[in-house]
Amino acid sequence: MRTRTLILGALAVTAPILLASKPSATKLTFAPAAGSSLTKTFSNSVEFALDDMSMLMNGEENPMMPQIEMDMAMESNVGVTDTYDSVSDGKPRKLTRTFDEISTEMDMSMVVDAMGQVQEENPTGSGSSDLEGETVVFTWDADDEEYVVSYPEDEGDEDLLANLVEDMDLRALLPKDEVSTGDSWDLPLVSLVDLLGPGGDLKLDFEMDGQEVSGGPPPEMMVNFREMMGDMLEGEATATFAGMTEVDGASLAVIEIEIEIDTAKDMSELIEELMGEEMPEGMDFNLDRVDVEFAYEASGQCLWNVRGGHAHSLSLEGEAAVALDMAVNMDFGGQSMAMEMSMEMSGEMTTEMETE
Repeated sequence: MRTRTLILGALAVTAPILLASKPSATKLTFAPAAGSSLTKTFSNSVEFALDDMSMLMNGEENPMMPQIEMDMAMESNVGVTDTYDSVSDGKPRKLTRTFDEISTEMDMSMVVDAMGQVQEENPTGSGSSDLEGETVVFTWDADDEEYVVSYPEDEGDEDLLANLVEDMDLRALLPKDEVSTGDSWDLPLVSLVDLLGPGGDLKLDFEMDGQEVSGGPPPEMMVNFREMMGDMLEGEATATFAGMTEVDGASLAVIEIEIEIDTAKDMSELIEELMGEEMPEGMDFNLDRVDVEFAYEASGQCLWNVRGGHAHSLSLEGEAAVALDMAVNMDFGGQSMAMEMSMEMSGEMTTEMETE
């Protein structure tokens, strides 16, 4: 009896201590107040350098093939103001979005050494979209389980609405259940496309300021990551709840992110479309292959406003590499030529998102 009493007494004393030391669970949800608005700004920066490039003409190395050095820097900004007209079950039922800014700037530096003749090129490019300044409405269709996109007054260019993506709130980063500090969960890879190319197809028109780029992939391919990779990503991405922090008086959850992607895609159709727009009249060509490999390793964090029920900010930094292997047959003026080209580029990518 005495032993039993001692055990019960020990449990009575230690139980509160054990309960107090157990990590408390936190529920991270998307639940902004109906009628509230949030302005979000996404910034993506890329700095790439040409690592290697080779070309074969009719199966043989071209002795006239120049030596090329190339560096590229690109900055893309997307700013929107979202009004959450109706919210339930962790998603907007109706959302009104105004595109405040859609812009891209690219600077390239190239040194071409052809048989001792050195030429420097410094083309610049910029991108803009007719969506900038427009307001669209996303309405959830429960039957089809998708958003219907429209204009507030049902008037506007319908082509601009195609393939827009509603989720610019980083909801895919949230865990399904309550989490304690140190808990981790897998992230859907398709959600990374929306981190690196937020908003979906923003109908970006890209120009190189009238200067022709003599080597490398089409600039449009580097700009539109969503079209480049689509849903072909392979690899893994994880998120970890790292506890709470406070910024400007707001209690924010810290979600640490680790990403490792290694994927490949045949882009023959896209490149054929881009090349076809630039080919001289009378030139026939067909692509045997356009294989693109993309590797990306990054880490960063998302801060989540627990009380407000929305993302506060996002920062990601990582290294990326792109490899292109292309074979094309051309016929112009009765002369046929088979060309094979391969190139590798690598560099750094940074993604940031801020809200206000």
